[in-house]
Amino acid sequence: MAQRLNVSKREGDALGITMGTMVLIEPQGLGDRFKTEFLGMAKGQFIILRLPRIPGVSDHLYAEKRVTVRYMFQGNVYGFESEVLWVQSGPFRLLFLRYPGTIEILNLRKCQRVDCYLPVRVGVGGDDDEQYTEYQGMMRNLSCGGCQVVVDTPDGAPLPVAVDSHLSLDFRMIGTDRPVRLPGRAKNITVNKNRMILGVMFDSVSDGVREGIESYVNSVADFLTS
Repeated sequence: MAQRLNVSKREGDALGITMGTMVLIEPQGLGDRFKTEFLGMAKGQFIILRLPRIPGVSDHLYAEKRVTVRYMFQGNVYGFESEVLWVQSGPFRLLFLRYPGTIEILNLRKCQRVDCYLPVRVGVGGDDDEQYTEYQGMMRNLSCGGCQVVVDTPDGAPLPVAVDSHLSLDFRMIGTDRPVRLPGRAKNITVNKNRMILGVMFDSVSDGVREGIESYVNSVADFLTS
């Protein structure tokens, strides 16, 4: 069963982590792990984590001690082996680890998601008691199961959309310039000043459109990690 997991190995440049990400650290031979916070890094040299105030944890973290690091990022589980470079107890409790040469990525999504910048028309309403309205937006990421769309609202009035509201998305299929309309539902909504960010899950995707999306997603992922 383990061989069916979508695990890939990448160079350390594909670390894929942001400040504040929670990570799990497992010192070699300890048989236990602890959670802490990623604070920063110097690419190719070291990463910095917060040293948690756990009784006895410092006894298992010293120079050249091997550790395993795991964390979640954009629907993937990342993991790598490293070693302790330095432990600082004051004035701030910091843990320095060697920057990894390779990492393992377990993709938990049914379809990988990549960033994109595609103009899109977002259709809202259309039921018997709703008036259909279209809004211009930008698609910021895409997978065969859904996408994230950003719509500017200059007048400050957000779209009449709630979680699980039905939407339609019109955009041009990448690579063919073929017009595509996909029905979907808003699964998460964020309002930021004059901007609305919608996480959309597609209701149904035809085989032809799915193949086009998967081809685009795979080509972008290969380019970014090659």
